[in-house]
Amino acid sequence: MGHLAWADAFVITADSISMLSEAGSTGKPVYVIGTEHCKWKFSAFHKTLRERGVVRPFTGLEDISNSWSYPPLNDAIEVATRVREVIAERGWTVG
Repeated sequence: MGHLAWADAFVITADSISMLSEAGSTGKPVYVIGTEHCKWKFSAFHKTLRERGVVRPFTGLEDISNSWSYPPLNDAIEVATRVREVIAERGWTVG
């Protein structure tokens, strides 16, 4: 993630799911181009990022110097939390 640390903001095409995920882990503004052309399988992903305040649509009229922030994405923590929940639902314990 070294090169991402130098950026102030990101402009990423909607089809680049991995780059959106990586940029979202920085807490820096992420603008997305082309979500209106995305296939259905990516729609939920984009909706979730918008709802969490990670991304905004890029129109070309933005003043990218006006930044915003959000809690950086951290899938490892979210996955670990969900795994613990499922284990607990089954009556198991984690040592």
